[in-house]
Amino acid sequence: MKTNIKELIKIKKELLSLLKQLVSIDTSYPPANTKIFDQFIRKYLIGSGFVINSYYQSNKNKINTVVKNYKGFKKSLVFNSHIDTVKPILEEWNSNPFKLDIKKKYSTGLGSVNCKSSAAVHLYLAKNFKKLFPNFNSNITFTFVTDEENLGPEGTLFLRDKKIINPHTLILGAPTNNNMLIEERGVFWTQVELFGKTSHAGEPQKGINSITKAAKLVNLIENKYKKYLNKFNIGFHKSTISIGIINGGENVNVVPFKTTLLIDRRITSKETIKKSYNHLKNFIFKYFKNVKIKFLTGTNPFKSDSKNQYLISLKDAFRSIYKKNPKYLSSIGVSDGRYFADEKVNIINIGPGSGEEGHRSNEKLINDDIINYYLILKKFLQKTN
Repeated sequence: MKTNIKELIKIKKELLSLLKQLVSIDTSYPPANTKIFDQFIRKYLIGSGFVINSYYQSNKNKINTVVKNYKGFKKSLVFNSHIDTVKPILEEWNSNPFKLDIKKKYSTGLGSVNCKSSAAVHLYLAKNFKKLFPNFNSNITFTFVTDEENLGPEGTLFLRDKKIINPHTLILGAPTNNNMLIEERGVFWTQVELFGKTSHAGEPQKGINSITKAAKLVNLIENKYKKYLNKFNIGFHKSTISIGIINGGENVNVVPFKTTLLIDRRITSKETIKKSYNHLKNFIFKYFKNVKIKFLTGTNPFKSDSKNQYLISLKDAFRSIYKKNPKYLSSIGVSDGRYFADEKVNIINIGPGSGEEGHRSNEKLINDDIINYYLILKKFLQKTN
């Protein structure tokens, strides 16, 4: 059944109104508390017929809300939105980041793109599911998760490990302007501690400066190690290394004993975490003896089958709305899809808004994207059953 223009305007207004309510709930990291968001979902979905459960790993304020049309751990189609956001830099915002400023073409607010716009559509679909899809009898799950901005274990990873979700297909609502992303680089974080020897700053020659050692390591990574990584590049997917944090020294008048570096490594499908981490570790040990290296967290790259039926169905739904083929995009960051990189799961990232707006002050959503995302998923779900 076709949706007329008046209905579309009405639904678009409802979606933006819902998004405004979601933006008003502060879920920024740190600490990424989502308890109030969970309470909102429970109230919003009263009468929907879905089974709603709330889960947390250790922090009762960091809630993951799971909405299902079935019980148990059966295979299902899973729609995932992370509802935590980055912390706003208030000095850079031109408006209240927690008050969605809705204009004719754009809406500005924290999380308006990444990823509360997809969450709004997923919630709207769940609330109206019986009316929209009266004959739907497949298993479907909507998850609204925390801890994504932290690359942490308390969100989607926790739901996977506790066997709360079991997707055959995982549709992530991260922003793609409703285009599609089906492959992603892997990532791991490493901590490196370099040690020196303290002495009085007035006699620095009697000590060993750990900050100086760290500077040497930075220079080696920038001018030598990065060249080695070029062999793993695949098209627009680059193998990269970045030093994100350096922390060293005990006092300004003491030659520093310890300096710590935190390193981010992005790996392509030519690599694995295990081999890449071991290579980096051996490289560092080659030049430094008094050093400790620790693996912090990481997941392998993934690439979904471009011929899986769910992706084809989503592409057909996209074409019916936009009258053209969707683009396949490259990911700069990483998504919660990485937790299923080693499993046989169709992972598809599609969502409203531009990925460039995520983590940006004055984050801005293209309003048409939210209604078009709704129409794509509606068409997709009508075909899925």
